Amino acid sequence: MAQRYSSEQARRGKVWLIFPAAAVMAIVIAAGLIFFPEHFSLLHSGAQRIANSFSFLLLGEPPHFYSLSMEKNGREFTLKPGDSLELSYKDEFVIKDVSSDAFLGRGIAVDVEGMGTENDYGVLLRGIELIDHIVQKDNNGHKGKDMSGGGQEQYRIKVLYRGTIIAALPVKVNIMPQDWLRYARSTDNRKLQIEYLKRAIGINDKDANVIKMLAGVYARAGMPEEAIAQYRHALEIVPDDMNALIELSKCYMTAKQYQQVVETGREILRFTPRDAAAFMDIAMAYSGMGQWEKAIANYKESLQLNPDNPLGRFKLGEAYEKTDRTAAAIEQYKIVLAKAPNALHAMAALAGAALRAANYDEAIKWYTQVVSKQPRNASLWANLGLAYGGKGLWKEEVDNYRKSLALDPNDPVVHFNLATAYEKGKKEPEAAAEYQKVLALKPDDLDALQRLADMDLRAKRFAPAIKRYEKIVKVAPKRAAGYANMGFAYGELSKYQQAAENYEKAIKAGAKDQQLLYNLAYAYEQLGKTKESIREYEKYVALHPTAPVLNMLAAYYLKEKQYDSALKQYKKIIELYPKKAAAYAGIGYVYALKGDVDKEIDYYKLALRYDSEDDALYLNLGAAYESKEMYAEAYRSYVKAYELNPEATRARTKIPQMRIRMLEKKYKE
Repeated sequence: MAQRYSSEQARRGKVWLIFPAAAVMAIVIAAGLIFFPEHFSLLHSGAQRIANSFSFLLLGEPPHFYSLSMEKNGREFTLKPGDSLELSYKDEFVIKDVSSDAFLGRGIAVDVEGMGTENDYGVLLRGIELIDHIVQKDNNGHKGKDMSGGGQEQYRIKVLYRGTIIAALPVKVNIMPQDWLRYARSTDNRKLQIEYLKRAIGINDKDANVIKMLAGVYARAGMPEEAIAQYRHALEIVPDDMNALIELSKCYMTAKQYQQVVETGREILRFTPRDAAAFMDIAMAYSGMGQWEKAIANYKESLQLNPDNPLGRFKLGEAYEKTDRTAAAIEQYKIVLAKAPNALHAMAALAGAALRAANYDEAIKWYTQVVSKQPRNASLWANLGLAYGGKGLWKEEVDNYRKSLALDPNDPVVHFNLATAYEKGKKEPEAAAEYQKVLALKPDDLDALQRLADMDLRAKRFAPAIKRYEKIVKVAPKRAAGYANMGFAYGELSKYQQAAENYEKAIKAGAKDQQLLYNLAYAYEQLGKTKESIREYEKYVALHPTAPVLNMLAAYYLKEKQYDSALKQYKKIIELYPKKAAAYAGIGYVYALKGDVDKEIDYYKLALRYDSEDDALYLNLGAAYESKEMYAEAYRSYVKAYELNPEATRARTKIPQMRIRMLEKKYKE
């Protein structure tokens, strides 16, 4: 039978083995100090490794790590504790060997964080994999360990023995501008493009091409101010960069910074004096500033260099119109049409210029052509109506205004023109109706002499409505409808004192509208005149009972402890809505306040007949039963309330109480 040793004995055995080894090591070290002092550090290192090996093999301590043998981009090197590995996107490397106390590397694994697999020992790895990993983490809302590109030591090469880390060597990740450019080009997400390009510029803010790329992304993203800043930055680096100047001018135009467009255009002309596009941009900038003579001068310069530019001709025509040179404008529009016969915008502009020049036949000719191509353009039909009106063709004028309004019924100018046409045709009611529409759309139109304040009121334009009603009652002080409607307008503006005053005047003037009583009651209520408000509500429900007002009155009477009056209101609600559970519940509550528990129970049960899902009703019914010591019935009511609403704390509390009361009552019996 084999002899067995305890763990303590085994440990002692190992210790006894170490003693002779230690003695031998001491002799070796002493000899080294005496005979080979210049090689003592090597001897010491070897001795240390021997000691570490004994600790690992005999004492079971973790193995010590000494170095990694690696190859990067075809060059072999060694990493020792305290060293770090530098990586960029173009690097490729492999960990070829691990030096440690573990015999033949058994149990040893290597894990390069952020890349590879669980064990990267002997696997060819690429730096671009780690860089992509870092950027992806940042894209997902988690800041990567090194997003600065400055080579911070954040990622590690972990050396593990049987899953336990015995060493960790830092990895310096160098993210280069080229990396960010690569990421920017690989995505259509403009937000990411901007971020990537900003990172690239953060590393090298002197690369004008990258800066222009960022500016272009900003411009396409509708961020002209940001684009402007980047183009200016690029021009600080390369002042004569024509592409940057041209794009900067476009961004200034988008941002409506017209003076800067002019200045940038002049800078472009300093380098290329015959640049027609630069003159064109300057001209359009002057147009934007309303400086029409300067605009015309620059349009002419541009056209002298590029006479076939239809946009330049068209814009010159517009500038001529702004300076009342209609004939010159017409000439330009005709030149455009001679080169582009289907240019509808030029046809429309030519028609408009002819109309303003009172050349109605020419205007009708061109408007007819344009409207045949754009039949849903309301403005074209309206202008065609004006041209026919100028010729005195009343029927055609009215027909074209109607066609315009069928497409755009909210154009006050067309309504006004139609009203004027009706007046010319002696159609007064139709004219008045159109004037009313004008004022409904444009209350301050001084040319529209007729209007109805009621249209303003229905459209909820209360302030102008009040002004009109004030004019009405000033002329007709006994006109009840004027006061009533003015009171309503003040009420909608929350000016309840003025509202109440006008409602009172309307009633005094003989108004019989029951809604007026309600409005007056509401105004009193908002003013805190409760008694006056209740009086008017009572008058209102006498003529037109409604559940909301009756409920409001019942609540008031309950507050005032006028229980019979409250009952009366609830019973009126039941007459109107015999299947409305709330009214029965309200009566039950009133009887509870009056101390009539039997009727309280009856009405709660009636309420539950029409709404069996109301947990509050079951709670109230349970309380009523409980007050009559009908604990079984109370118990069932509380249970039902709890089933309907498990959050009902009162029901949850009452259920066990009722059980106790039921038992107590049973024992008493």
